[in-house]
Amino acid sequence: MGTHDRLVPPSPWQIRPLHAGPGDEPMPRRRYEVSGLCPDGYPQHFVRALPAEPHIDEAFCAFAHGTLIATPGGPVAVEDLHPGMMLSTADAGARRLIWVGSTVLMPMTDALRPVPPMLTRLTADSLGLGRPMPDLILGPRARMLFRHPGCHDILGTGAAFGPASALVDGVALIGLRVTRPTRVFHLALEAQHILLANGVEVESYHPGENAADLMDPAARLRFLALFPHLYGFEGFGPMSLPRLTAFEMERMRAA
Repeated sequence: MGTHDRLVPPSPWQIRPLHAGPGDEPMPRRRYEVSGLCPDGYPQHFVRALPAEPHIDEAFCAFAHGTLIATPGGPVAVEDLHPGMMLSTADAGARRLIWVGSTVLMPMTDALRPVPPMLTRLTADSLGLGRPMPDLILGPRARMLFRHPGCHDILGTGAAFGPASALVDGVALIGLRVTRPTRVFHLALEAQHILLANGVEVESYHPGENAADLMDPAARLRFLALFPHLYGFEGFGPMSLPRLTAFEMERMRAA
């Protein structure tokens, strides 16, 4: 059984629509599970059922169950990580894990979700020896480190983070449609860093520098309540590398 096939039963929260108001399209609710550290270092674990807003989904949908995350003591499956553990990063050495979020992707297709969520499979050694090892399954919101000369022209840096789904080629990187309930995870450190997932450089969770400006006040409150270590968006720390859109990545690769 592959890592994307390790399943958990669906929750009724995941199929209950939310009607935001008269005339609005109903938005599905999803069950989000959080383990995080409070400001005093005390661990907290809770579950919330919330509208599956894009900025919330992004915080939970990067790594499939079974992904091996590098730590100073060796690789650990993402589902076995807990806040307070030290993770190995490619840019800053060992850093403390502050927050773990997970949710379950459902294969349902209806008026609310006309296209089922997609995972990205990186086949073993497709990016070089041991990159990844073994196959790596990334969630729909995962961002990988992307190195390309074109990054200098757009961002002034030799590398940036970009959507893993934009690299799908049908051979080494394959798009997988979610056909069963599938648990996915994301991990936050004290700032944006480069995690090693099955040997591949992947972005730790960060909402982005302008995330607060993209949410209305109610959405900001719902979002920040998912991170017990934070009082505000500045608590996510700095971004060490910029991001590319899927369009920018595709244009670079086609040049």
